[in-house]
Amino acid sequence: MGRLKKFLIFILVINILVFYSCEPGELQLKIDEIIFENGKNEFDQKTLYLRAKNPQNIPQKAKKRKDTLIIGMPSPNEIFNPVFAVAANDVDINDSMWAPILEIDGNGNILDGIAYMPEIFEETNTYVFTLKENLKWQDGTPLTSYDIEFTFKVLMDKTYTGTFERDNFDIVGWENYRDGITPNIEGFKIIDDRKFSITFNSLNSKKNYYFERIKPLALHVYGVDYVQGQANQLEKYNKSPFGNGAYKFVEYIDGEEIRLVSNEHYYKGQPKIPNLIFRIVNENNQLSLLENGDIDMIRKNVLVVQENIEILDNMGFVEAAITDYLGYGYIAINHNETIMQDKNLRRALVYGLDRQTIVDVCFGGFGRVIDIPQNTNSWVYPDDENFTKYSYDPEKAKELLNESGWVVGSDGIREKDGQKLVLKFLASTPNEVNDILISIMLENYRRIGIEVVVEQMESKTLLQKQNDAKEGKYSYHLAFLFTPFANPDPDSSSRFSTNGPSNRIAYSNEKVDKLLEEALSEKNETKRKNLYGELYKELSDDLPYIFLFEKMNMDVYSSKVKGMENISLYRWFTKDLEKLYFE
Repeated sequence: MGRLKKFLIFILVINILVFYSCEPGELQLKIDEIIFENGKNEFDQKTLYLRAKNPQNIPQKAKKRKDTLIIGMPSPNEIFNPVFAVAANDVDINDSMWAPILEIDGNGNILDGIAYMPEIFEETNTYVFTLKENLKWQDGTPLTSYDIEFTFKVLMDKTYTGTFERDNFDIVGWENYRDGITPNIEGFKIIDDRKFSITFNSLNSKKNYYFERIKPLALHVYGVDYVQGQANQLEKYNKSPFGNGAYKFVEYIDGEEIRLVSNEHYYKGQPKIPNLIFRIVNENNQLSLLENGDIDMIRKNVLVVQENIEILDNMGFVEAAITDYLGYGYIAINHNETIMQDKNLRRALVYGLDRQTIVDVCFGGFGRVIDIPQNTNSWVYPDDENFTKYSYDPEKAKELLNESGWVVGSDGIREKDGQKLVLKFLASTPNEVNDILISIMLENYRRIGIEVVVEQMESKTLLQKQNDAKEGKYSYHLAFLFTPFANPDPDSSSRFSTNGPSNRIAYSNEKVDKLLEEALSEKNETKRKNLYGELYKELSDDLPYIFLFEKMNMDVYSSKVKGMENISLYRWFTKDLEKLYFE
């Protein structure tokens, strides 16, 4: 008791920051030192915290705002429903209004949520859950097993449009419910108001993680008009959410902000900050809004680069938490387009793109080029890195294009069978990474005889365009996206399997399907890792995407906000809003 705990001071040296110039080969180097403090709690010892050196500099506007926390973030897709949400910004907002069945701790392990950890009967593939006592919805109505059953009916409904992996979840009888053959899901049984069981056709290594994604829907609200086969009708509630989480919905001002108030019925206790606002901000002015006191926090939208860190440090009153990021950036390839089915062309696009310069310009020393869809910090990342690695090699790219019959025309653009090699690239805006990526990509691809036409749009429009393209209603070739991982499990069936719910690029590879299925069902960790090694080898060779980078994440906040501790790669502050407070 009372003994001082030693903690590390991590001196972070940003050795190189590369600024891209219009003049090929012109680089500017800058060296600087920034001091961060390592976390000293159970889960955050690898997290780097920038501490306020002049906390007295908090803007008066922010000081006077004593009952409201304002978080700046990019525009959401406005799907305020945890069952249907796809975009990361919507997920963050929904996390504040819903609590899941199970949670993930700071080490990436599953633990109790609104239910205790299940009792598992492997001989029958059955999980038995018990809900915690006195759970309530935001209006004080008890939360029961009947709400959980209703939620699963929505997830298994024929018209469900979210990304939940129903095939891999594989609850007994889910297909019969989907197809309207049975009025209930055979594998879901209500034992009593607080107890229910779920029986699966088989168990797999990812099963527990699914329950962190499942946040219940209130039967007495969402279920009033629900008819089997018409779950898509619940979209009418997307802008009037009703949950069981730390905060409850008050108002959504279209395109501006979503206003919430603390939930007195939250099972972990009512949050200390009465009001919460998610304000939509532009990347171009978000730091100014923070400096002026118009917002208190910026959620994962400030690039971890020297320039931004220096700006934050100079403000004096600002703090930040930097962690690795579960996820990666990539250029999606639309495999519905005939020319994109040529692997030589796909490989040429990787060899012909200077990905290292893109990463250096975007992230300085805080990013890394990747060749597979997995973070280097994952336990499943191949130790031998036995997969295809692509360097920047324009001559190799030209060779591959020549092999496929793409001949350079008089204007320098390649053509084949009378068709010019012109690719449509979809870019979300505003997006700092896209701005850098596009300028480099246009120059790189022009050099190897490919013309790129850029179409800029909001991120939610881009996702819709991808869905339309998969159905043959729209045409594009490439699109830049960043995918956050839903949980630490390495399964990527939803993204790369032929019928995966997040496979918006029409990618199909029988070997990939087989490896994904085998790896998901394998329980031995060593054997599972080996299977993923084979999967990554195949994906790096076949290229469903142009894999770009992994990066770090930075949450930025005013020093007036307390309780921002124990943040890690696997758990961030939106999971623990009830712990935040103002001095």
